This record gives sequence, C-alpha cells and structure tokens, in this order.
Amino acid sequence: MTGPRIALRAALALVLAGTLVTACGAGGDGSKTLTWSMWASGGEEQQVWRELADRVSDEDPQVTVKIETSSFGDYFAKLGRRLDGGDAPCIVSMQALRTTGYTQGMLPLDDLIAKNKFDVSDFDRSVMEGLSAGGKQYALPYDVGPVILTYNKNMFRSAGVPEPRPGWTLAEFESAARKLTGDGRYGFAASPQDLWMFPMVLTKTGAQPTDGAGRMRLTAPAMTKGVQWYADLAARKKVAPRVPGPDPEFAERAFLSGKVAMGANGPWALLNLRNQAGFQVGLTTIPAGPDGSRTYSSGSGFGISKSCPYPEQAFKAITLMTAKNQLEWLGGVGRAYPARESAQHAWYENAHLAGAREVLDAAKASAIPLRTTKHWERVDKLLNQYGPDLFSGASSAKHVLEQVQEQAGQDG
Repeated sequence: MTGPRIALRAALALVLAGTLVTACGAGGDGSKTLTWSMWASGGEEQQVWRELADRVSDEDPQVTVKIETSSFGDYFAKLGRRLDGGDAPCIVSMQALRTTGYTQGMLPLDDLIAKNKFDVSDFDRSVMEGLSAGGKQYALPYDVGPVILTYNKNMFRSAGVPEPRPGWTLAEFESAARKLTGDGRYGFAASPQDLWMFPMVLTKTGAQPTDGAGRMRLTAPAMTKGVQWYADLAARKKVAPRVPGPDPEFAERAFLSGKVAMGANGPWALLNLRNQAGFQVGLTTIPAGPDGSRTYSSGSGFGISKSCPYPEQAFKAITLMTAKNQLEWLGGVGRAYPARESAQHAWYENAHLAGAREVLDAAKASAIPLRTTKHWERVDKLLNQYGPDLFSGASSAKHVLEQVQEQAGQDG
C-alpha cells in the first residue's frame, strides 16, 4: 500500500520504531501537537503518512500532527492496550471491520459533527456504517472498497486461460485455478485471514460470520460448508499453496511472488501491487455463486481517543485529513481508493488498470459491510492460528470453527 517516493521534510523527521510517546502537547504559542497512531508496512508507506501529517499541519499551523507507526499485525493489539490504559494517541486509525472492538476507548464523533456542521454526505455510506457502532460514528473514513480478486495476467496468458471478466462464476474460477496449477505454481492464494476468506464463503453459501445483533455464527452449517470448500482449495484440490503458519500477510506475499495466479484484495492495495509485482496485474469480481457475485466492503478512517485532552483540535485535524483535496492526493499516490465519492476520480486517473472502473462498479453494487463482534481481533488471531491445520487437511472446518467460537466467546 505505497505510492511514489515522497521527499521528507526535516521538520517531520520521526522515529518510527513503535515507541510510546505523549499523546498530546501544547506549544508556548498556543499550538497543539496531536499524536496520530497508524499502521504501515514499509518505508514508502510511512513516508506517505508522514507527508499527510505534514500537509495537515501546513493547512492549520495551530495543529501539529505527529505520527507513530507499527505493522498492521501489531497495530490493533497495541492500540487496545493503550485505549484500556488511558494513554492512547489523540488520533487513532481504525479499520471498519474492527470498530466494534475499540469503541470503549474512542470518542463518539456525532456531537462534534453536529456542532461543527460538518457535511458527511460525500463519504461512501458503507464505510461510514462500518466505522460506526451502536448508532454512533467513531471515525471519519479515508478509504473504502469492495473485496475483489486480483490476477496475474502473465500466468493466464502463458497457460492459455481466458482472463476472467466481471460476472464470472465459481465453476469458471475453479476450472481456471486447476489449469493454472502445476510445476510449483498455483491457481489461487487461499488464506484464513478474515477479509480474504469470508467474501468467498459469502458468495459460495451466503453465510456471514455474525448475525444482525452482532453474535458470532461461525458454527452455522452454511458457514462450516463454505469454509470447508475454501480450505479444500489447498487441502484437497491443491490449487492453492498450503498456509505455512499464522501469517496475515501470506496471501498477498504469495501473489506477489509470481507463482500464484489469483488472490483476494481491495482497491486500496491495487496500485501497490502494480508497483511491486514483476508482472501485469488484472482485477475482476469475486466469482458468482448461486445468488450471484457477493462480497464485503471495507475501509479505514481516523477517530479520536477518549483520553485526548484536545478533542476539538483533533476533530479539526481528522476533518483536514479526510478533506477532498487530501483524499485526492492519497488516491493519486496510490495509497487509498478515496472514501469521498468526489475524490475517487484521482484513483482511476493514476491507476491505469484496464477495466478497473467496470470491476469496482460491479463489485460495489453487491458489496455489504462485514459486520464483526466486540472481540473480533481475538477471532482473527484464532483463525490464523488454526488455519494451517485446516488448510493442510489435518483438521476440519467444523472442528476449527467450533474452537474459534468457543475460545473467542459465543457472542464475540
């Protein structure tokens, strides 16, 4: 999730080792320093977020945004501890499907939105809903997007397999995966990571991991059936590589290796994939099951911790961070498919990916928010923990999902 290299400004040179810093501070001139916590997977991604902090501080000299980063795999566990301890940064980054688990330490934004007459109508509604809980808004979104499939155009051409088009079916997907497998190569990267696995299960059986009241439904027959089918792509049909261990980044890394033809991902990562891959990247919709192509939407945003002593200034900062011009910039450098509909043109103008608009429009038409539970971080870790046995055939979906639901708590 990176863009072109961006020159760093000396005034914002930071130590990005994940060390704890004071959440906020006041300068002698009345200016406020607001610490912002964000995940980042590498140096270029860190540079993009530093530059966003710089751009916001340039727009309002009374607000200095100071960033601290950690890897995505570590971010939420660290954030949970800091929210519980009351020493969280003023500005916290939040992923839509994890919002429910962190609201105890986050400030609802509804009063600030109303007080400042801040217009949210330009934001995509699905991610606004994902960043809310209990009827309250907890973050303003910067990106959004439906989960889709990316594919290696070179592998498809070499195997003589037609490239997939929006509306293709699960039968066509499995046929292509078989033809693309062999000689140390695989048709698909299957992974127990929530955002990659559950859209495929949804399109296969219609099962969702929670019900409308936020209770887990991992052991429902349709969920068990869908997860077993998905795991068997690796365990029995062997069109996907075995999952070597608990590794949330396994699927994306396998796809970028050039030895796996297809993998799930979102538009927020497509330009990064294009820049890193040594092959041409294509994209298409999640293959259609009995009820058509179905998928989940996700996205991320910026909220405010309850421990922040300057909520008004923090709200001003996150409105600047999610302003149209900033989201156009993020879209243009490839870091986000903008959550503001008026800014999405910048992503397409920079993407240069054939058929991108057709694919994303088709995917968005069927996408729904992935609803999770209060302790979803625990669910995701357990899925990754037991996933290797499931994807090797050493365990069954029924057994693994029963373990996850029992250990994570019946109601999440």
